[in-house]
Amino acid sequence: MTHNKTKEITVEWTSPSNLAIVKYWGKKDIQKPLNPSISFSLKNAVTTTRVSAVPSKQGGFTFSLDGNKKETFNAKVANLLKMASSTLPFIIKHHLTIESSNTFPHSSGIASSASSMSALALCLVDLQQIINCEIDQNMDLQMVSEIARLGSGSAARSVYGGWTIWGETPSIEESSDNYAVKLPNIHENFMQIANAILIIEPNRKKVSSSQGHALMNNHPYGEARIKQANDNAQQLLKVLELGNWNQFFDIAENEALSLHALMMSSNPGYTLLHPNSLKVIEEVRRVRLEENLPVGFSMDAGPNVHLLYPKREESKVLFWIESNIKPLCHQEEIIYDQLGDGPEKTNLIKLNGI
Repeated sequence: MTHNKTKEITVEWTSPSNLAIVKYWGKKDIQKPLNPSISFSLKNAVTTTRVSAVPSKQGGFTFSLDGNKKETFNAKVANLLKMASSTLPFIIKHHLTIESSNTFPHSSGIASSASSMSALALCLVDLQQIINCEIDQNMDLQMVSEIARLGSGSAARSVYGGWTIWGETPSIEESSDNYAVKLPNIHENFMQIANAILIIEPNRKKVSSSQGHALMNNHPYGEARIKQANDNAQQLLKVLELGNWNQFFDIAENEALSLHALMMSSNPGYTLLHPNSLKVIEEVRRVRLEENLPVGFSMDAGPNVHLLYPKREESKVLFWIESNIKPLCHQEEIIYDQLGDGPEKTNLIKLNGI
């Protein structure tokens, strides 16, 4: 197929990964969560996605990551495009060239699908608005969140900056299983949260998150997990309003360890922890107890550990990281991050012949 350059439209968005403090693990229906999850968007761990649309009767797409065609992602992208096409009909009438790049290693336990699928959803909704000549309209982030969810559940939360909840819960009236909503009333402490992402093991995970979610079906502790997550979500909502760091660390660490316990107690059971992941956890708890350093941890579905601490205490925490934590990381690699403002549109919009 030859691309007709006179009708090509190109948009580009950068969208962040997010770190869930209350975890989403296990799903129902089409990418809907078994329990509510609460996360904050990162600032530096982002995906930039550029999508060019050219009219085509055949439709279709090509996808590349960091300049290389990635067939392994094609099924996920195709699935998202198919499900989104009823809301965004331009998809079936255009060939899409999708180019993505990350600032962090993918498939290693940092939510790369969250940033990549939210960036893709933002591009798709943007393209539909341009084709409909609705360029001046505000982006409907609720719709973007719902479309992003079809590609990756955690992506529903990445379309906002700050703190977000996804999954229905009685205490947040607007909350929904279909899309995430931004949380109001966050204490200043947690708007100044820093996150050092420790790269313990950069290689691709042995078991993908999709496989892990599937193992929650008929999990022996499935019902107890749903109750635990709902309870932790209610507690975290209060803590985020009141600003208590120790209570925050308790919930974050309980959730991280519960997530990995669910993997170990699945059938078949598996672990994504690395010996150094456990050493970091022990050291975090030691320094908080013995030296009163305000630092806690979270983990996603992988061996890498997210250190969490107040931005104002950064100099003390960094001194400790340099001396006690860096040697436990793969080639001493650490990504320093913090709470971010959410997605950004790149000032690159090409409207050729429209």
